[in-house]
Amino acid sequence: MGITKDFTRATKAAGASGKLVAYGMIIFGAGYAISTRHWEALWYAFIGWFLLNAAQDSVAQVAIRETLSGLHAADVMSQEVPIVPREISLEDYSQEVVRTGRRCHLVVTNERLVGMMNIHALNSVPRDEWAHMSVQAVMIPRDKILWAKPEEPLLGLLERLLAADINQMPVVSSGENDESNGAHIIGMITRDSILR
Repeated sequence: MGITKDFTRATKAAGASGKLVAYGMIIFGAGYAISTRHWEALWYAFIGWFLLNAAQDSVAQVAIRETLSGLHAADVMSQEVPIVPREISLEDYSQEVVRTGRRCHLVVTNERLVGMMNIHALNSVPRDEWAHMSVQAVMIPRDKILWAKPEEPLLGLLERLLAADINQMPVVSSGENDESNGAHIIGMITRDSILR
């Protein structure tokens, strides 16, 4: 970065030179080991392979950052917001997931958001209890839901999803995280939609 003063260009240059060194080590280690039968030279090939993976990962991270820069949650969110009532059984919820292919639903009662239900919460309950337990018993309560704003940068949002180890997040239209203060759910965003 010292010469170019540009992190992206510096990383790409380091990645390219790292790949050259890695390929050289792989070729040298494998070629020397095969031609001389000194098998300990294969360590050069293994180290080269490790360096090659590291160089490729660095370049891939920069490519992801470049691709996501300038994009916001509103650019990739789904405006279709799947909902389920809180009183349905987990058995019925599992059938809804199979029918729609949706892995996350907002839980409502009287048109009021009360929580969020997803496959992870469903699978936390033994299968033989699904018929006797409602969505409300295992859903994520509204006050524990993480929210995204439509103008939130996509890269930061992806980092939040990864840090919290969640796959999806509702997108709200106001600066408040409380529906009673004017927050309006306008979409859902998932890790898959960002990576696509």
